[in-house]
Amino acid sequence: MKRFSIFLLVSFITLTAFAEEELEFYTNELNNALTVAEQLRILRIVRDAEIDDSASFYASALSRLLTVYPNIRDSRELDAADECMRLITDQLGEAQYTEAGQNLWRVVQIFRNPLVKSDALIALGKVGATDLLPQVVQTLVDTNTEPSINRISGERIAYGAIVSLENYKDPTGYLPVFFALNGWYSQWVRNQAETSLSIIAEDPTEALIEVIHRPGYGYSYKYLALRSLEESEVADGSKAQGALAALYEGWRGSTNELRQQKDLASMRKLAIDMISRYGLEDETVYPLLERSYMKGVDEEERIGAIGALSKIGTEDAAQLLSSFISLMNNSLERGILTQRDERFLRVLIPALGATGQAVGEPVLRQVIAHNWTNGIHTLAREALDTIGD
Repeated sequence: MKRFSIFLLVSFITLTAFAEEELEFYTNELNNALTVAEQLRILRIVRDAEIDDSASFYASALSRLLTVYPNIRDSRELDAADECMRLITDQLGEAQYTEAGQNLWRVVQIFRNPLVKSDALIALGKVGATDLLPQVVQTLVDTNTEPSINRISGERIAYGAIVSLENYKDPTGYLPVFFALNGWYSQWVRNQAETSLSIIAEDPTEALIEVIHRPGYGYSYKYLALRSLEESEVADGSKAQGALAALYEGWRGSTNELRQQKDLASMRKLAIDMISRYGLEDETVYPLLERSYMKGVDEEERIGAIGALSKIGTEDAAQLLSSFISLMNNSLERGILTQRDERFLRVLIPALGATGQAVGEPVLRQVIAHNWTNGIHTLAREALDTIGD
């Protein structure tokens, strides 16, 4: 056994020495190559030979090619340079050779071929060059902003940045990829963005709530963020917190543009629906739901607010529902009641009863004491029975 171990050690040392000799030989060959096409031939030989610990060889080849690239004018040499760089970036990425980070970013900056740029971006994520993460993020942000003059070129660069951010697995990459998913790109790019999002962040709550809250994002993006949160697989409590943020922003926002007004109203209604379904224990929700009931854009929003308060079911929620019913009683006394008011009352009374809160009993007894229709009186009695149970 001891002899066998010694044999393995000697074999390892021998192979290592042989690999070093091979790399030294090919490094000399590469340095003596007169054309980029000849460099490409040597790089392919080394790649196919699968020589161990060859990352430093490729890093050296990368530095050399970056030096000569600005002076290349021949189209065949430019094509060879592109092929060389794609091979080099692939090998460095697979080797996770972090030391090559700065030069990989230089490739993104100076090479003209979008496929080369894309490969270099992907390699940056694979090597884990964290100091260059902000540059990769900004690359995708810039590409998201508006379509490139050359659409295909822009999409290839965006694809590389998306995969790079997936490789980084850093939360700062989530929002640029999120906007890429919902951006101007063709389906193949958006498919990659969708795949990458779940890898970058398992729980997107914080990032999406940031979109909802931050003033720099338009109302359409805020509404999009809320829809994305609703469709995600995060916990119900996280969805409810996002809904609260959206309802707040939905009332804080103000615009004269019809499309934006529609986005704000749609965001409020979805937020109210989410609060109703997922529940929420946060006292800041009450004035927001009160505003949606009193000043909602349509009956859907107002009835939604009633339902949410009923589902929350706290004493504060019941007190708010009671105040709405009290307003109805006052309108009846003053003779200014509308048919719409009565429709709301038919929703309010069962909603109050469903809370089971005794604080709602006095106003229900007032309904019975007022000159409402028999149908309304029946609803009030049923609500009282529900509270009594």
